[in-house]
Amino acid sequence: MADLHVGNIACCLCGVPTSASTAYEGMCATCTGSQVDITSGIERSVEIEMCKGCERWFRNPGWAVAQLESAELLTLCLRKLRGLKHVRLVDAAWIWTEHHSRRLRVKLTVARDLVGASGSTYVTCLQQSLVVEYVVRTRNCDACNKVAAKDTWQAKVQVRQKTEHPRTLLALEQHMLKHQKSRVALREVKRVGDGLDFIFGRRQDAHRFALGVCALAPCKCKASSSLVSANAKTGTSNVRHVWAVEIAPLCRDDLVLLPKGVAPSLPPLVLVSRIGASLHLVDPASGAAAEVTAEQYWRNPFPPLGTKR
Repeated sequence: MADLHVGNIACCLCGVPTSASTAYEGMCATCTGSQVDITSGIERSVEIEMCKGCERWFRNPGWAVAQLESAELLTLCLRKLRGLKHVRLVDAAWIWTEHHSRRLRVKLTVARDLVGASGSTYVTCLQQSLVVEYVVRTRNCDACNKVAAKDTWQAKVQVRQKTEHPRTLLALEQHMLKHQKSRVALREVKRVGDGLDFIFGRRQDAHRFALGVCALAPCKCKASSSLVSANAKTGTSNVRHVWAVEIAPLCRDDLVLLPKGVAPSLPPLVLVSRIGASLHLVDPASGAAAEVTAEQYWRNPFPPLGTKR
C-alpha cells in the first residue's frame, strides 16, 4: 500500500505554508504560541498565611517551618495554586521582592500537548511562562496564642548549674542556635538565679531537649508531673511536666581534686580536658587520661579547685 502524502496548508493568520498534520486549528506553530493561552486557568494572585510570632507558614492543618525563597516554601506555594492540573509544570523560580512588601513572586514555566488536525496523531508541545504573586497575610498560630495567654505552658525544662561562670549555659545557647527544631518548639526562656527555664508547648519537645542537655555535660535529671485540671465527662486532663536538670559545676581546663576510687589511674590533682556526656580528665605531668561517667560523678561529686575565666 502506498504511503499517503500530507499536503501543506496556508496558516489562517500569517499565510505561512504549514503541514496539515501539524497545524492546530489551521495555525502554524508561531501563531499557535501567540494565540493559544494555556495559562488562562492558573491563578495569578494567591493568599498565603504566616504567623507573625514564630514566622511559620500555614499548611493545613498545621504550621510548617520554611525560610524565605527556599525550596520548602516554594513547594508550599505551589500546593496552594489552582489550575496546574491541566498543564505540566516545567520550572518554578523565585523573583526577588522586598521583604517588607508582604509579597512573594514566583515565575512558572508550564507546558501542554496540543493535538493537530482532526484524526491526526501529531502532537505539538506548547510551553509558556507566567508570574504568580502571593500576598502574605499574618496572624498568630495556636502556639503563639498560648504564649500570649498567661500561665498556659505544658512542659518545662529547668536547667541549673551552681557555678560562678555561665560558660556551659552559653554553650547550650550556641547548641540551640544550630538546631532549628529546638528553636521552633521552644516558646519562652526565663532567666532564674542559677540557670534558665525553657518552656515548651509539648511534652515530647521538652523531653527531647532534656536529653540533648544531658549529652552536652554530665547532668542529673529528674522528671515530675502535676495534674492541673481534669474533665470526667470527656476523659481529658491537663497535666504539666517538669524536668529538673542539674549540670555539673565543671568546665574545660578546671583544676579538680579527685576523691579516692574515682579514677585510680590518675593522681589526685588533674585537669578537665573535655566536657561531654562524661568528664575527660588528664594528668598535666604525665599526660595520662581517664574518663568519668555522669553516674560515677554524681555518686561522688567533687567541686573545682580552680577555674579559668
